[in-house]
Amino acid sequence: MNEVTQERSRIHASIVKSPLATHHFANDMNELTQERSHMHVSIVKSPLVGHHIASNMNELTQERSRIHASIVKSALAN
Repeated sequence: MNEVTQERSRIHASIVKSPLATHHFANDMNELTQERSHMHVSIVKSPLVGHHIASNMNELTQERSRIHASIVKSALAN
């Protein structure tokens, strides 16, 4: 009887361990997915930051051109 009880305990333990191992594996995969997502976001953000800087530089260049045009117009008017 004792051997049957021990065998039943081992079977129960293996049944319990199987879903726990699956859960642990799924948790690891979830962490990897999240890490991949973070990497993707940083890769996407990097060009956007560059684009934002370029856009700001473009606005500054346009403003400088307007100032220059205003100075030229003023000089020509005199």
